[in-house]
Amino acid sequence: MTMRVNGVPSGGRVGRALTATGAALVALGWLATGCVFSGDENEAMGVAWDTPADRKAEPHGTGAWLSGDSLVRSRFDAVTGFDAATGGRRWEYVPPGRSSVCHATADTARSVLVLVRDGDGASSSAKDTSCTTAVGIDMKNGRELWQAPLSEPEPLRFQDSSVSAGGGVAVLLQKDQLSAVDIRTGKHRWKAALPKDCVPGRTAAAERQVAAFLACGGDDNLWDEKVAEDAELHTAAFDPATGALKWSAPLGGRRAIGYDASAAFVSADPVVVAASESGDGDQGAYFSFGRDGRPNPPVDFNGPYGEIKFHSRLMAAADDRRLYVMPEPPTKRSRDSRYHLTAFDLATGAPVWGGTPGDDRLHGDSGYRLLVRDGRLTVLTSHRKNPYRVRVLDPATGEQREIYDLPDGMGSVDAIFTHRDRLVVARYDAYATGSRPFTAYERR
Repeated sequence: MTMRVNGVPSGGRVGRALTATGAALVALGWLATGCVFSGDENEAMGVAWDTPADRKAEPHGTGAWLSGDSLVRSRFDAVTGFDAATGGRRWEYVPPGRSSVCHATADTARSVLVLVRDGDGASSSAKDTSCTTAVGIDMKNGRELWQAPLSEPEPLRFQDSSVSAGGGVAVLLQKDQLSAVDIRTGKHRWKAALPKDCVPGRTAAAERQVAAFLACGGDDNLWDEKVAEDAELHTAAFDPATGALKWSAPLGGRRAIGYDASAAFVSADPVVVAASESGDGDQGAYFSFGRDGRPNPPVDFNGPYGEIKFHSRLMAAADDRRLYVMPEPPTKRSRDSRYHLTAFDLATGAPVWGGTPGDDRLHGDSGYRLLVRDGRLTVLTSHRKNPYRVRVLDPATGEQREIYDLPDGMGSVDAIFTHRDRLVVARYDAYATGSRPFTAYERR
């Protein structure tokens, strides 16, 4: 089973609402390395190493990644690489002048980070502050590999993240076209075959396909804008090798969803999207598509299983068969925590297990980070009376396999990785200065 999460954190000066939350869902790849926990009592972890706290600065983080033995953390003013074995700092990339990192993404399989920066103070010829320069960075040494121009996002909300990376390419928004460059060299690879009367928006790249939002059609265009006011939100998939269109489809099926709806990718392969019916409204659903573009039944944000609120809609993961989300249950007992865990069948849209007060698979803990990978569903949980925990469940049945306690005082966690037999937590999106970028834990 292959990991399916939203790997495109947003940050800096561009849209941070739903995709920023999505930024928190990068790679909980822990027990896939073979850590096995057993016994009647929960095992515990101690600190193996800790990176120093950041200098005091404005806390605008844009993401964290693990690639080989390199840990990389990006925030608004710099990108830093660390040794995953020791926590030692290896390199730092600082954008020129006073320019800021607006957005960052990575193709971790090929060890390339792609950041988007503005032009503030970069040179006399780049006086604007729009986020229109993409830069490829080698994650092993921080060396700049290439640069490419981007179009200024417009409409901002629809095109707020203008780059994605994966499958050996970086997908760039350039003059209302989706272009791809080689992830290592920056050389042009292809221009996407867009459907007629469609303007591209955000993208998400995976090994087997590139997913994209499209604003299509519409008649209400009094001011001759490039996107009509009543344009409809579509999704599409492209071949990462050639840019050929695999399929495109309206996101909402028979019930149209406006292009300006709050929407974000949970997964690029399979394509799973969390979208409100309009704006940031409470009404909406998870929409998913088969490999041929055939739409599956939606999973509503509200149902007998509870409510999936705006801020928690990207606390989700998907594999080829199921969607895993954490709704607030419709009724709560005094010993219940805020979020439960529910699995839905993508093919039918029906719950498979979990999600009700009487079917709490997290046993009173509140889940808030999860990953499905290699036949394991790994969930980071917390509880008002307990330290952080990692629970491992069987994705097919929801039955708990293993449980592991983490130390008190771990603080905010935005992403979790595994390196050898250690668990590494990352912090980049905290609303507090002086946080430690990474901490590694090992069995006591």
